[in-house]
Amino acid sequence: MAPIVPVSDDDARSSPEAKRRPPALLFAGLAVASSFALLASAGPAMARLELPNKEVDNDTSPLVQKLLQRTAENKDRYAKERLQDYYKRNFKEYFEFEASNAKVAKARGLSPESAAAIQKWLEENK
Repeated sequence: MAPIVPVSDDDARSSPEAKRRPPALLFAGLAVASSFALLASAGPAMARLELPNKEVDNDTSPLVQKLLQRTAENKDRYAKERLQDYYKRNFKEYFEFEASNAKVAKARGLSPESAAAIQKWLEENK
């Protein structure tokens, strides 16, 4: 029985069979080119869709008025949410240090009421 000899990629490409077969990439390129040719021959009427441009007046549009009213109603709530998010991101570690224990709070000059308020805030914003 003859030993099996691995064939390298270079040997496979240089074989006569490989030279007779065009690469798959060529077929893919031809398919894409023929698709473009078919689309181009469909005509300019099919390629162009004309929509009328309608300007909307902000003062008379009910949708715009509804959105402006909702924005005005929620303005205070959104401001409070932004402030709370800012406090959580930037002051949580600081508050944890300040109110870590009564000795640190007293040394830093915090009143017991402030330390209690910080502890309450930390519990609410875990």
